[in-house]
Amino acid sequence: MSEQRSPLEQQLLQLLMERSFKRGEFKLASGDISDHYIDGRTTSIGSIGTYLIGQVIYERLKDLNIDAIGGLAVGAVPLTTAAVLTYHLNGREIEGFWVRDQAKGHGMRKRVEGGLKPNSRVVIVDDVFTRGESALKAAQAVQEELNCEVVMVLALVDRLRGAADLFRTNGITNYQCVFTIRDFGVEPATS
Repeated sequence: MSEQRSPLEQQLLQLLMERSFKRGEFKLASGDISDHYIDGRTTSIGSIGTYLIGQVIYERLKDLNIDAIGGLAVGAVPLTTAAVLTYHLNGREIEGFWVRDQAKGHGMRKRVEGGLKPNSRVVIVDDVFTRGESALKAAQAVQEELNCEVVMVLALVDRLRGAADLFRTNGITNYQCVFTIRDFGVEPATS
């Protein structure tokens, strides 16, 4: 790792390496085949992982003037929960939301779940980005359905396969990741 990390980020990276990083042959949500996989859920739904993720996201976002945090279900749900709980523990209110792939066929038939209000300033979060398509789908949904402003897109891990370019091409200029695949000792694929 070349950049200076906070102690909480160092602990989170270690936990991700122990619980979430796997070697083998995997088909990714993007359709790519990879010799490694990061299953963020195995870290994000454990008590230590939830605590660390909430703290790291809060530290990254606390100075932004935002109304809500969320992303595409299922990956963003535990991250969103960890972040909004940490905001609360720091005496600050914030809404959480998640975006379904499709609107429910019953009840309120909503695609965006949670207390997100129209015209809110939001951050889209996800555990791992390959190309960024899931986060872009969430961002576009809240923009189209609720006229929200996407202030930032934040990933725990970027596999460095084009997510930053995808966001920039679609008008999202503030993109950050806590870690990249290089932090796991892997060089990004070149195809």
